[in-house]
Amino acid sequence: MTNTTKYSIGALALLILLYLGNQNSQSSYNVEGEPIYSGSGENVHRILLTEEDKKLELVRSDTTWKITQADSFTIKDFQVEKVFDRLLKVEQEMLISSKAEKWSKFGVDDSSGRHFQVFDEDNNELLHYVFGNSGQDYQHNYIRENKSNDVYRTNDNVYFLLNTSTTYWGQKPKKDEPLEEDES
Repeated sequence: MTNTTKYSIGALALLILLYLGNQNSQSSYNVEGEPIYSGSGENVHRILLTEEDKKLELVRSDTTWKITQADSFTIKDFQVEKVFDRLLKVEQEMLISSKAEKWSKFGVDDSSGRHFQVFDEDNNELLHYVFGNSGQDYQHNYIRENKSNDVYRTNDNVYFLLNTSTTYWGQKPKKDEPLEEDES
């Protein structure tokens, strides 16, 4: 072998070793989270959303959901599906703070945050989280479990799903068009 070939093989081997070492060190920066709710969706019978003085309650009866504040509305099924597909599966990625005095900075204090509570059919609370959306990070939210001081960053922006407006969750039923009478 010529010296040029030896140097080329040595340089290639060195580059491969550097690449593998870099990959190994980068994997330590991956953030692993776990969903805020690990139970079955079948156990969820009531959802309560609270923001300041506004409340919205969704209640499941068999397989249909109803808005308790607006009996005349029909529920938008795709909105409820988002609760189960995104909101209950959102993950707490990274611990941001454990100090209660910083809650307002992240929008997760009791007065400025959006509360998300889930209950089973016996009215036992399955979870209660406070979500905040302060700052310029539109891909994540801040989240705090109700009885905890720890504030986490979430892996997804789900703040908009915590809307307390009845028109966001439901709509007035469409009126059936009157039937035309035969003129005979």
